[in-house]
Amino acid sequence: MTPLFIYFIKANLALALLYISYRLLFRNDTFFGLRRITLLGMLLVAFLYQLPDISNWLSTRPTISEMVSYYSTILPKDIIVEATTHINKTTEEVNADWGKVVMNCFIIVYLAGVLVLTIRCFAEMINLFVTYRRSKKGLINGIKVCLIPETEEPYSFFKWIFIPTKPQNKLVLGEILQHETAHTRQMHSFDVLLGELVSIICWINPFAWYFKKEININLEYLADQEVMYAGYNKKEYQYHLIGMEHSNMAIANLYNNFSVLPLKKRISMLNKKRTKNVGKVKYLALIPVAAAMLLFNNIDVMARIVNNRTTEASKAPVTVTTPEFVPEKTEEVSLPQDDKVYTVCEVMPEFPGGQGKLLQFLATSIKYPAEAFEKKEEGRVTLTFIVEKDGSISDIKVARSVSPSLDAEAVRVAKSMPKWTPGKNKDGEIIRIAYTVPVIFRLQ
Repeated sequence: MTPLFIYFIKANLALALLYISYRLLFRNDTFFGLRRITLLGMLLVAFLYQLPDISNWLSTRPTISEMVSYYSTILPKDIIVEATTHINKTTEEVNADWGKVVMNCFIIVYLAGVLVLTIRCFAEMINLFVTYRRSKKGLINGIKVCLIPETEEPYSFFKWIFIPTKPQNKLVLGEILQHETAHTRQMHSFDVLLGELVSIICWINPFAWYFKKEININLEYLADQEVMYAGYNKKEYQYHLIGMEHSNMAIANLYNNFSVLPLKKRISMLNKKRTKNVGKVKYLALIPVAAAMLLFNNIDVMARIVNNRTTEASKAPVTVTTPEFVPEKTEEVSLPQDDKVYTVCEVMPEFPGGQGKLLQFLATSIKYPAEAFEKKEEGRVTLTFIVEKDGSISDIKVARSVSPSLDAEAVRVAKSMPKWTPGKNKDGEIIRIAYTVPVIFRLQ
């Protein structure tokens, strides 16, 4: 998977997690201003939490290094280095081709959806600008408005308020103007456009649409609240909303261009008892949620750093697979500063000749133990070792065992490796680096 695709997947998973958190914690609060900030903050966190890099700091924490090491062993590998027959190669190539076809189809469908939604959004924007240019401008109760045909309904967009020319009851017109002025004064159209942008980019994710819906309805709650603060009667305002007193119009049509108003929810929220101020404390729960997302992302990135270095080696026509080599980070060892073992560094250690030569070395050195072959034993043996400053391999251990014979074979080959080119930190100093090598034994 490409870095961009991984970023996209993580952003969509973050949207799901954050929306569920919002539903559980904040959806029924009457802190509409805080809810607005929370919704916008969640969208920003979902797309930005992957950017901060704290891997250098995390690599000095033994507990985190252990988590990275474990997570690395369960990550799906992009490349499995195998020595297979020609028939198996052909099968793998066919499967790989089908995988590419599926991915290409997904990309085409996704981009087509983005294109359609983008065109729709721009069409609505153009229609707004054309309506603004063609409409007559006037003042109502000292508020600048754009007069539109009486068959249309009132709405607003940033600083523009569109009011139909049909006769209006003075009280109702005042409520309309107060409602739309709240939208324009508090720049609610910015929130609407941000929600629209997220729903376009992540249109395949239902949680993106849920976020858009929550943003829009919360803006209506804010505008309704401003009408109440202006001194209008709550009961009459509700009657106007449902069009009982004036059947020829309903203030339920007071919306920003992209929103659809659930009238029942608005009336319910108008009558809802105000949430106590102590309830604001729970909004602090977002801080550990965002911190956990940042931590997990950096652990995932650290686990993938060396995985992505693995390249496919030459394949020989034998009947069992060669090991998969995926160097990973392990727990940091507590030693004096000069002999400190690091899990990440600026220049990673390298087998003589590079990764391709290393995989060739493993392919030619690994011999499937006869005992394991007879017992049909297979699986992943995970080795840990340290690349010393002189390039030698030391402290070889079996972190994950399969069977004594397979474990012993993996350790034997690791001990026979020649000296590596040692790793260096950002200052160019040679340092000791801990590695994890999963060796997969697989019968054909």
